Amino acid sequence: MNKFLLTLALLTSTSFAFAQYGWTKAEVTLKNGTVLEGEASLAMMSNGINLGKEKLKFRKNKKDKKSKYLPKEVEQIVFTVSYKEKVGRKKVEKTRIENYIPVYLNKKQSKLGFVELMVDGNLRLVGRTVAVQSGGGWNGATGAPGAAPVYMPGYMGSHNQVMFLKEGEKPQIFNQVSLTKSFRKRAMDYFKDCPTLKNKIDKKEFIKEDLQDIVKFYNSSCN
Repeated sequence: MNKFLLTLALLTSTSFAFAQYGWTKAEVTLKNGTVLEGEASLAMMSNGINLGKEKLKFRKNKKDKKSKYLPKEVEQIVFTVSYKEKVGRKKVEKTRIENYIPVYLNKKQSKLGFVELMVDGNLRLVGRTVAVQSGGGWNGATGAPGAAPVYMPGYMGSHNQVMFLKEGEKPQIFNQVSLTKSFRKRAMDYFKDCPTLKNKIDKKEFIKEDLQDIVKFYNSSCN
C-alpha cells in the first residue's frame, strides 16, 4: 500500500502543525499504572476508511527501540509541543501542552481511537485530525492536493474534527457543516436538556466558534 506524504502547512504566526503525528516529547500513562517518559507519535487515520488499528508509538529517545501500544492499553498521553510564534519581528520559542485520551468512536463502542481532550467535564470537547481522501489525492483544510489540514489556533485547536462527547455515547462531530441543518439548529437540538443554553444558542449569544465556551457553560450551569 502506498504511503501518502502529508505536507505540513503553516498558518501565519505559528511554525508547527500536527506534532503528535511525528515524534514529540510526551509522558504516557498506561492502564496498568506504568508511566513512560520520552517521545511518542500517533498514527493519523483516514476519515473514510480505517486503514489499520490506531496505535501509539513510543521511544525513550531517537536511538531507543520503538514500542507500540493500542488505545485500550493507554490511560492518557501528555504531549509537550515546542513551536515558534512570531511576536512583532521576532520568533519566540513556546510550548503547548496537549492531553490525549482513548475514546470509543462508534455507537457499538468497538472502535477505540485517540483524541485531544480540549474541555473536560460531564460533557467533553475533544478533537482529532484525520486524513481526508477525495478523488485521487489527499485534501486538507487548504483544499490543496496533498496538503495536511492547517494548524488553526482557537476553538478547533489543530484539528479538522471537533466533537462533543458524553459517557457511553458516540462522539458527535460539531465543527463540520451539515447539509440539512445549521450549526444553531443542531446545537439547539443537542442541548434540549438545557433550556438556558438552548436559548443562548437560539439568540446567537453562542456560535460555532464558541464550542469551548458552550461546553464549559453546559458543565457549570446545566447539570
